[in-house]
Amino acid sequence: MRKRSAGLAMAAAAMLVLAACSNANNGGDQASQSEGASPAGTESAQTNASGNANQTVEKADPFGKYPETLNLQVIYDRNSESEKQFIPGSSYESNWNTDFWLDQLNIKPVVKWSAPSGDQYNQKYNLMFASNDLPDMFILKSTDGRQSARSMLKKLVDADMVEDLTDVYSQYASDEVKDYYKSFENKTLDYASFDGKMYGLPSQGDTYANVQILWVRQDWLDKLGLQPPKTVDDLLNVARAFKNQDPDGNGKADTIGLALQNQFMDPSFVDAVSIFNAFNAFPKSWVKDSGGSVVWGGIQPENKQALQVMATMYKEGLLDSEFALKDGNKVTEMITSGHAGMEIGSWWNGSYPLTFNIDSDPKADWRAYTFSTDNKVHAVMDFPTNQFLVVKKGFANPEAAVKILNVSTKLSHSGYQETIDRRNELNEKYGTDKSDAPTIIPNFGIGYLDTTLQSVKRFEDIFDGKATEDTLTVGEKQIFDNSLKPNHDNPRKDAGKYKDYINWMSALSAIAHSDLDIQWNAFNGSTPTYDAKMGSLTDKQLQAFTKIIMNKEPIDYFDTFVKEWKAQGGDQITKEVNDEIAKESGN
Repeated sequence: MRKRSAGLAMAAAAMLVLAACSNANNGGDQASQSEGASPAGTESAQTNASGNANQTVEKADPFGKYPETLNLQVIYDRNSESEKQFIPGSSYESNWNTDFWLDQLNIKPVVKWSAPSGDQYNQKYNLMFASNDLPDMFILKSTDGRQSARSMLKKLVDADMVEDLTDVYSQYASDEVKDYYKSFENKTLDYASFDGKMYGLPSQGDTYANVQILWVRQDWLDKLGLQPPKTVDDLLNVARAFKNQDPDGNGKADTIGLALQNQFMDPSFVDAVSIFNAFNAFPKSWVKDSGGSVVWGGIQPENKQALQVMATMYKEGLLDSEFALKDGNKVTEMITSGHAGMEIGSWWNGSYPLTFNIDSDPKADWRAYTFSTDNKVHAVMDFPTNQFLVVKKGFANPEAAVKILNVSTKLSHSGYQETIDRRNELNEKYGTDKSDAPTIIPNFGIGYLDTTLQSVKRFEDIFDGKATEDTLTVGEKQIFDNSLKPNHDNPRKDAGKYKDYINWMSALSAIAHSDLDIQWNAFNGSTPTYDAKMGSLTDKQLQAFTKIIMNKEPIDYFDTFVKEWKAQGGDQITKEVNDEIAKESGN
């Protein structure tokens, strides 16, 4: 598992460079990076809850620095492991990043309370709502997954505990922030609104890169004279060739078409998500039906087509006969040994699990593709807002939240040279393992849903001679210089750079050039019956699907499963889910 973690960390690091070239906008648990934004009113001359008296009313300047220091009451969590990475003399409450915010906006955090991250922090965080003892500004998000951030926001709105930010957003939001929200038709702003008023600045960020894709041994395709799969039928035909035509050339019948783990409905690696999605089936998500009601994707009839395909694959030996007994790490061993020619997973799979096969076989050439049944790549994803920056009711300077969002968004897109210089300075002095402590001012930067995909297209244009490197952002330039260009100029000379290269220029490129049809997971919370029965119903679904795939039950057994799922608590869960959504919407 250490190897897996290291591989994922390297892949994730490349993505994070895009989101934030410096660590200046990262805080503790409540001031962590994300997505998000919302509205508020004009500055007041009143004394706020933190003792800011007689603040002068100013013209609406999105980046305007307060003439007098604005003391902002905050909360934060303490992470002992993270503290080990702080440079000497840097702490949560005294650090370069907080000084940066003081210099930019003249905002100074005043600690209301802090707690160790984890259960202690979560308990204290949830208790403050019950006691109506909120800090001036904080990031609202679920700590236990039992209710969505929007459901939490609705309760605070109903209790008149948070400020209406509609006017201050209109007046103070930067053009950049407004542009990011408009790129998603202001849907995240609507998500933060009730009865036409906006009560939180919603997170919004990179999402589309999470589409599942098909990784294929290109060297096997080339040897057998095959084209990459574009349809489900193509997938079957390539899998047959990989099983029956000795693609590794060892004279043995020891290869399979598609690697698959026992938790095949969970998107990550060696899964089957893309097969289900190709038929508009979303077996682990809540989706809307044709009438607008929210239903469980795992009981919709579209699943039968995907299950039939997989049952055919199993019957023909295109899947491992023991896949139901193997978790992802066990299946990785099959890939490492060179016995599998395809796997469905994520853009970062070049770093795990394919890394081991690449290391052990210099000929292994993994490329990524998308496939469908209708030329569209279907997927379901969580809505791109999972937290809100909110302001306590009665705080005299609600526009400070919008200003903070403006700065943090500019910061997360490498908009401040001083933070870039600071990171370079620390790298030279301490290496990449040390950093300043993050600010405890609650903040996050927002962006486009396709930020990474836009970056890929810029990289491609440079390699194709259609653009120059000066079109890249600072974060993109780091990725381009550190991994992509070195491998492009000297393919596979450095294994780590090669894996980064295929993650970006094959996997993410495949997504970037696909016609995406994205649905949003319609519910992310919990209900009483959900808590009591959804676990067993999910197990029941996995067992039923596995039996059908392994031909232990006919395809019509799916209908039997659906009836049992509904009768054993599924119908009641569905009712409660729709009731919860109605309450969340104020209906």
